[in-house]
Amino acid sequence: MFAIDSNAFRIIALEKIDQTFLASLALMKEKSIEMILVTSGYLVREHRAKEVRINPKDFHLAISQQPIVIRETGGDLQGWYCRFTTAFLDGIYVREDLENEAELIGSFLHQYPLRLSNRVFQRLAFHFDSLTRLFEEEAKDYSLMHAYVAVCIYEIKKMMRENSLDFYPVKAFSIAKQYNDLLASYIEKEQSPKFYAGMLQITPNHLNKSVKSVTGKTAMALLNEARLIEIKSRLKNTDLSICEIAYQLGFDDPSYFSRFFRKAAGCSPAKFRKTKTNR
Repeated sequence: MFAIDSNAFRIIALEKIDQTFLASLALMKEKSIEMILVTSGYLVREHRAKEVRINPKDFHLAISQQPIVIRETGGDLQGWYCRFTTAFLDGIYVREDLENEAELIGSFLHQYPLRLSNRVFQRLAFHFDSLTRLFEEEAKDYSLMHAYVAVCIYEIKKMMRENSLDFYPVKAFSIAKQYNDLLASYIEKEQSPKFYAGMLQITPNHLNKSVKSVTGKTAMALLNEARLIEIKSRLKNTDLSICEIAYQLGFDDPSYFSRFFRKAAGCSPAKFRKTKTNR
């Protein structure tokens, strides 16, 4: 029987996260695996200098040595946040396989979450709830906790393979990852999925099909999310006028830009800038 470090595992309902909990994560100094499941509302986290928005029925997995940084929450946020060190997996007979699968999933999902099917969402919600109950018990059943963690990772692996349709899983994930990386580099100059499909030497339909199979979102939806992140960054960190920012990000009509931002962010660009400046 392996001894389990009490600081090797944490799980909490998203609505209960506070500064005390975040401070406890600093004790987890080893490389850790983070899993987030949102059931309602939304959460925006920072990871690798990027903002990642996680919506209802989204699952996000990341490998990190730093405590989670939450930039924004909205709606009636509910769900779970789970973090465990790789040492927590000691004693599981499939430990190496689990760690490798988590690394693979994290390499593709670190900048965007996975939209779950209803079936997988319901199963994961049950597993996360069960893990929370086990973690809150004074006499923790680590064997059962190991089993639930393993099931969560394998459920995601299975869904990712199923959603890849006629593609090999790694190929669809690779296309989605390359697309996301290209958006980070070219979003100011190019706002058409057709341009990015050309850079990847595939058809726009192939790009859209691959991206949607991995993220549950269209190529255009991811492009607009990248635009929104860049807009928010410029509103917060530059003195450029709102019209200048709009034109830089491909909006020729300022009124359309304002409608786009309000629909995506829930407030006007001017209000967003004022709110962030006053903090």
